[in-house]
This record gives sequence, C-alpha cells and structure tokens, in this order.
Amino acid sequence: MIALLIIFVVIAALVIVVPSIATAVARNVVRSMDRAASGSIDQSIVEARLGRIEEAIDAMALQIERLSDHQQALLGPASDSRAEEESSRSRTEQG
Repeated sequence: MIALLIIFVVIAALVIVVPSIATAVARNVVRSMDRAASGSIDQSIVEARLGRIEEAIDAMALQIERLSDHQQALLGPASDSRAEEESSRSRTEQG
C-alpha cells in the first residue's frame, strides 16, 4: 500500500515537473531562434558605446599625464637627477 502511494506521488510529480521544464526549454529555444533571425546587436548602438569608451580612455590618459606632470613638479629637479643616477647605475651593472 505504501509502495503504491509512493509510485503515485512520483508519477504526479513527474506530470507536473516535466511539462514545466519542457515549456522553459521550448521558450529558450524560440528566443534564441528569434535572436538569430533578427540579426545581431544594432551596430549603431555598439559604435556609440565604443565611442564613449574611447572618450573615457582618452580622458583618463590625459588625467594620468597631468598627475605625472604635477608629481614631477612637486618632486623637483632632485628627483630627475636621482632617476638619471639610477638608470646610469643599472646600465653600468648590465654592461
């Protein structure tokens, strides 16, 4: 009797679960087919986004250059001479 009840519960669960899974899979397949049929992403959107990214990178590069110039101005000529000494030392050690 208990085994029959367990079989009934398993069959009932399968009757509910399998169609819901099949429906979800079918929806995903149809969506992917619609995407493929409609083509890829709109190129104007991609180009606009890439343009904004390029502008942001240029702005960051400019700010980094300004920070570098400001840092060199704060450290003064002594830091330049130290950098030259270190580079000449590394050249003599390598040579």
